[in-house]
Amino acid sequence: MTKKIFFKLIGLELLLIFFYVINGAYVSIQQPSSPFFQFALLVPLSLGLFVYIAVKKKWHQYFFLAFNKSGILLVSPLIFVLCIILFGTKGLNTESFSNLIVMLIMQLFVVAFIEETVFRGIMLRILLAKGPLTAVWVSSLLFSITHALQLLGGQSLEDTVIQIIYALLVGLVLSLLILEGQSIILTILFHSLNNFFNFMGNEESPLLYAYIIINVLFIYMLLLWKRVKKKIVIQ
Repeated sequence: MTKKIFFKLIGLELLLIFFYVINGAYVSIQQPSSPFFQFALLVPLSLGLFVYIAVKKKWHQYFFLAFNKSGILLVSPLIFVLCIILFGTKGLNTESFSNLIVMLIMQLFVVAFIEETVFRGIMLRILLAKGPLTAVWVSSLLFSITHALQLLGGQSLEDTVIQIIYALLVGLVLSLLILEGQSIILTILFHSLNNFFNFMGNEESPLLYAYIIINVLFIYMLLLWKRVKKKIVIQ
């Protein structure tokens, strides 16, 4: 890996960590109940990324493509995963409809947009110069490292380890789907709904469901890996 690529990756990772630590500290101190204020300090980063891509006209370069309708069956396991999450959390908490809407907006246009644009957009594109499979692994590992910041939230070690493994598998799956020709908009939708269902569920999903999802994602990742590797060999 060249120094230029290395420093770009480190710079992006540190930028994310800075915003997430600041936002996490604010939430820990203020403990806001509003979904907006729970992620408010990430909004400047989301807007900055949007303006950068729009001004530089890099939407296509970072995989903001039209939906690939022929790949609907290929992404069906993601729908299955979302159904498991929704079942595990006993559905959505509908006590406050406004909170549901605001949380969905924040997850879609802030959290998921930031993380997918950085990891499945910018980083993946940068790393493709070192080979597709290297790009998938490195961007996914960095994605999981970022989620290790959950340790700062005081959750248990087991929960954090599961979340890191979960994040790694999600990163691998979504990166492989990008290399399969899927739009990053699809990965943003999955990412946002995944977070939304977990945050707004009626109760915290038992760990059993996390283990089930991890196994589903692992099998799905292996199938996608085989498809992408075969495509690379053919090319």
